[in-house]
Amino acid sequence: MASFKKLPTGWQYRVSYKDEHGKYKTKSMNGFDTKREAQLAAAEVESKLSKGYSIKSGDKLFTDYFRNWFEVYRKGKKSKDNDGDIRRAVEFAERVFPDVRLKELTREDYQRALNQYGETHSTASVKKHHTYMRAAIKDAIEEGIIFRDPTYRVLAVGKVQPKHEELKYLSYQKSTELIQTILTGIRPDYTSRYIILFGLATGCRFSEIIGLTWDDIDFKENTVTINKTWDYKYDNHFSNTKNYQSKRVITVDENTLSHIKKLNIHQKEYHLKSGLKNEHGLVFLNDDMELVSNNAVNKVLRKSCAKINATPITCHGLRHTHASILLYKGVNIKYVSRRLGHKDIVTTLQTYQHILDEMEQKESSTVNQMISNMYG
Repeated sequence: MASFKKLPTGWQYRVSYKDEHGKYKTKSMNGFDTKREAQLAAAEVESKLSKGYSIKSGDKLFTDYFRNWFEVYRKGKKSKDNDGDIRRAVEFAERVFPDVRLKELTREDYQRALNQYGETHSTASVKKHHTYMRAAIKDAIEEGIIFRDPTYRVLAVGKVQPKHEELKYLSYQKSTELIQTILTGIRPDYTSRYIILFGLATGCRFSEIIGLTWDDIDFKENTVTINKTWDYKYDNHFSNTKNYQSKRVITVDENTLSHIKKLNIHQKEYHLKSGLKNEHGLVFLNDDMELVSNNAVNKVLRKSCAKINATPITCHGLRHTHASILLYKGVNIKYVSRRLGHKDIVTTLQTYQHILDEMEQKESSTVNQMISNMYG
């Protein structure tokens, strides 16, 4: 049974219950603005107790619970990058909530911690920490360890503007000039140049490109199957694509594939003479049977962009360039989204909003002109 009392600090509830040893205990909490709020909170406690949840579990340190939650339920379940994101969130919690018990973590303390972190970080960084702390806390609530959600309606906002380096891309004209520069003196032992051509023609991620194997390319149908990546950051081996939608089959133009075919012929001839074997059948290996690094490709890109007097871009900028060109040329955004392997079309809309805004202005002029022409 629950009892209620009005105190100077607000309404209090007190719930009596039997512990696992059959002894009577009480659970109380005060500070509620109204009796109704205290009644609702007490009812929730009684409901949890009736289902066998332990009241004492809330005495556990939030950081201990959070780290255990990561180790047991999340670590190794997705990518190593995801593990790193959660680990950093755990380390953040250990810095700002070192001695805070689960049941003592308040909404105000939680918001203050995010606010302080947001003073020197971007909104995206603040949201990452918030996302994983909130997920752990939601599970603690579901388990009946705590009954209030300290993350309720908390705002994760940073004051540092995010870097937009990855959003750089080349115009259609500059992309044409880049291709001509890359083709000047192209040789099969300069694998970086082939990666640039392929990236510009397909919009594939760098990990998808270097994870390509020769059996992924259909030279008859002019298609490429993207079904894996190469983990060049950690394991140096094949890995899964970013998401399920990233597994796809895309068409590739004949000109690009003709150069890739020359690379294939070179590899077969060179490896036959040298006795070296392409163990995994990878496409973009150099003559030493090693994959080209992202830094090596970016170095070639910077030099090539300088030659055509263009804004320097990274290998990831080739992906943005490919998407930008397709959108500018009026290609259906749903097709663009699938071709890029985005999780959903919302991702495409958010990433390329700046291009879509420019297109909208252009379309408005086209519509106005079209209607005017109807008057004769």
